[in-house]
Amino acid sequence: MEYFRDPKNQIYADLAYRLGKIINQYEKKVMAEDKYIATLYIAVLQNLSTNCDEYIKQMTKGIGKDTLFKKHFSEAEWGIDESCWVKNTFNEERNLKNFINKIRNSVSHPTATDLHAALPSTGYSTIKDGSGIIKKFRFINSPDSSKNRPKQFDTEERVKSYIKNNKSQLPDDISYTEKPMSSNKMMYILTSNSEIFGRISIIEMTVEQLGVFVKKLTNYLAQPIQINWDGETIEDLIAA
Repeated sequence: MEYFRDPKNQIYADLAYRLGKIINQYEKKVMAEDKYIATLYIAVLQNLSTNCDEYIKQMTKGIGKDTLFKKHFSEAEWGIDESCWVKNTFNEERNLKNFINKIRNSVSHPTATDLHAALPSTGYSTIKDGSGIIKKFRFINSPDSSKNRPKQFDTEERVKSYIKNNKSQLPDDISYTEKPMSSNKMMYILTSNSEIFGRISIIEMTVEQLGVFVKKLTNYLAQPIQINWDGETIEDLIAA
């Protein structure tokens, strides 16, 4: 069946709707011991985040939508709680919009992240507990890291420009320090409070939390498939 097109002739809402329906069908029809549900959650999350980035931005604009997305992320009733956002050194509010943004960056720009590094690179992986079963995912967004180490700048002008371009998300006392290299060349590294600094967001979700979160996201993005949708009222379309 052809996709439903919204008033702007876009198919993204129907894509989100169908993905949500696929999750529901899979959860209901597949025996528990045979499930690959965690992989399906990640696949849907990555698809929506990478293919519908601009659509997500448009959907989070407006008075009614701001009410939801400006809430503290744990108050949004999206299956997540205070413990999920393990660390966040970005200079920003801990609201649902920023939470979604950090997840999007994690799954959209994955690198060979080392979960045990002091400043791991952007990416995502599971947290092993020895059971052999996926129980929890860790999502890392670390724009000031490169190959699991703090970014280094080869000129003072470049580090100053980097600070200027990212100032709104950096600490008020952000600065930089020189780092001599073995080649007698000088490199520059970000610092805050006299310590090496890098913005990092670490989010952890159990498979169950991830499932609720992904279904809430698909349902929200699916709202424009409703004829004459008012742009604010959120109906449960996925479970229907």
